[in-house]
Amino acid sequence: PRCLILKGLKMISGRGVSFLWKGLIARRGPSSNGVTLMTGRCLSSTLDPTKFAATNQAKPLENFNAFQSDVILQDSLRVFGYEDANDHLLHVGDIAGSKYVADLAQDANTYLPEFKSHDRFGNRVDEVKYHPAYHELMSIGIENSVPSYGWQKGGKPGAGVTRSALSYMMFGAEAGTQCPQTMTFACVGPLKHLTDEQRQVCDFQAKACSTVYDPTNQPATNKDGVVIGMSMTEKQGGSDVRANVTTATPIDGVSEPGSPHLLVGHKWFTSAPMCDAFLTLAQTENGLSCFIVPRWNPHTGERNEGLRFQRLKSKVGDRSNASSEVEYHNAYGELLGEEGRGIPVIIEMVQFTRLDCMVGSAGLMRRALLEAVNHVRQRVAFGSTLLDTPLMQAVIADLSLESEAATALAMRMAATLEPSASEDEKALGRIGVAIGKYHICKRAPKFVYETMECLGGNGYVDDGVMGRLFRQAPLNAIWEGSGNVICLDVLRCLMKEPEAFEALMREMHVVSKFDSSYAPHVNAVVNEFKDLSHNVMHTRRAVGNAAMLLQAAALIRIAPETVATSFLQARLSQPSGLEYGSDVEGTDTQTLISRANSIVPSKRTNVWSQPNRSYSTMGRKMVTFAKHARCHFSTTDCETSSAKTPVHSNLLGVSISEVQARKLEGDWCCPSCSRLNFVYTSSCLCGFSRSKPEQRQRGNDWTCSFCGDNVFGGRSHCRCGQPASSTF
Repeated sequence: PRCLILKGLKMISGRGVSFLWKGLIARRGPSSNGVTLMTGRCLSSTLDPTKFAATNQAKPLENFNAFQSDVILQDSLRVFGYEDANDHLLHVGDIAGSKYVADLAQDANTYLPEFKSHDRFGNRVDEVKYHPAYHELMSIGIENSVPSYGWQKGGKPGAGVTRSALSYMMFGAEAGTQCPQTMTFACVGPLKHLTDEQRQVCDFQAKACSTVYDPTNQPATNKDGVVIGMSMTEKQGGSDVRANVTTATPIDGVSEPGSPHLLVGHKWFTSAPMCDAFLTLAQTENGLSCFIVPRWNPHTGERNEGLRFQRLKSKVGDRSNASSEVEYHNAYGELLGEEGRGIPVIIEMVQFTRLDCMVGSAGLMRRALLEAVNHVRQRVAFGSTLLDTPLMQAVIADLSLESEAATALAMRMAATLEPSASEDEKALGRIGVAIGKYHICKRAPKFVYETMECLGGNGYVDDGVMGRLFRQAPLNAIWEGSGNVICLDVLRCLMKEPEAFEALMREMHVVSKFDSSYAPHVNAVVNEFKDLSHNVMHTRRAVGNAAMLLQAAALIRIAPETVATSFLQARLSQPSGLEYGSDVEGTDTQTLISRANSIVPSKRTNVWSQPNRSYSTMGRKMVTFAKHARCHFSTTDCETSSAKTPVHSNLLGVSISEVQARKLEGDWCCPSCSRLNFVYTSSCLCGFSRSKPEQRQRGNDWTCSFCGDNVFGGRSHCRCGQPASSTF
């Protein structure tokens, strides 16, 4: 063929050939032997656009309300949630489903954290640098009370379940930043052991309940809000923390709550290494004890020199969140609780983090289901949309049933951990959280894979969200105890806490009371548990069966009767099939599909202007490395701004002096969100439009002779491919 696509403009000069990389196109002219150079826009005008148009492609799932689009979550909150939380749930639902957050999630997982152990002078700094999108996501979560909502409401009934719902929605939007937020939420229990003297110096518990995100690397005493991490497992022990070899020695020879110690040892997994403090376990003379190890010594204001990070893990998923290895070289730490009581002190935190494993997996499953439904209801094949075909209807109905059961059980178990819960409810939570975590987190990877298959080849392309969801899905089954560890904890609870087993039996018998035909099934599972002391190898089967009964009981309490009946029919009345879509006989598939196909577009063009929210003036400005100092970032780093709706790409931090200089040159700050915009833009990313855009051209900027766009002076080419000079 006579049409060639060149990667550059060849310029013959002497012996060599150089290339100007701007994707020009060479075409042999019909009436000459020469070569005519044109831009891509010229060539496209000579072709029939219908032959190359992207038709029959599903529009991306964006700018929807994650709360309104989740029927089972709404049902759960009506039963267990906080009564005055609906407006806040709707607002966070808008944020979680927004394109803005989706773009942030993409950037945070593309530009990974980088570890810097020393500065250029050879001094240890032990810092991890994150992409600005990570900090923006953290700011969105913390300022919207995702980790602190329950604590801020003072333990009012339903507040903890509402916090779980907030976390559930943000897990679906971006899971990596939920790890440090989960740890910050869960640490509040152990931090109640802080002494009055410790609180007078730095009240980590109060700061962990704050809605202020401050990523600056400075003492926590100078901050209004902190992020708390966990540092538990070691190389030789893993989940067996009693095998830890890290030791702690009292500095003053006295080991009592709040006393300072020096820690020597290591930790194999420490996530979110830029946290302001870490809860860790170390051996003392009286056994395994819990300590808080701050990044900066709160008494002296000096960096904790003994806290030395070694490297970052290269993980399969959860890429936006850094996980590190750390060594303690006489690291400063303070004792939490009584010496030798480390496990009892830390167990409350573990209970909450396991709950969030379950909540997070359910949130991932729901987002994956919405992505699948969004695709199959638009994609046409063989004369009809995919969702109208019987086979796809069976798959979507089965996936919907699985997702609703996971969400219902997660919210049901969240209710058992409420401070206002009864003793029976708390006893159920001590065993039910472990059972739910085991089952839901194990179901998530296969579930996400099936939703990926619904998208066909598009699902396997990493430009979209499905690849990130698929890599993330296995994590929660491993974090906070893999399958066997969870089963051992269930066995321990059965032996040492008979009231927990009694509460479990009462909850499972909700199913037999709903439909007496399932009484034999419930009794069989109860007998399985009673026999585990003689046959431990059956523990996994017993835990899995109990989990499905708990899911059924949760659906009976929460969902419409037809959904609960469909779950019983699909999961308990017949042997479970190997694949999704094979267990829908006797279920109400149309009801399940309609509940899954309930994607509600966001009603707000600007989700940041919610009344009574500080995010419009705070969250959209990146925190700089000075306390409470804020800087603006540009909406785009491209060369032009004639587009009506700027799209998020790279977030570019700008100093205050540069902001002032850019204002003098014509750039303008949005009065709604304070974002700094390019001089030629007429609309801000938040949706604000100014009536009279700047008409004048700045000194070094130039106008493209081909398309007419205004271009930054530092750019050699317009985005259409045209060089600054039209002379070749």
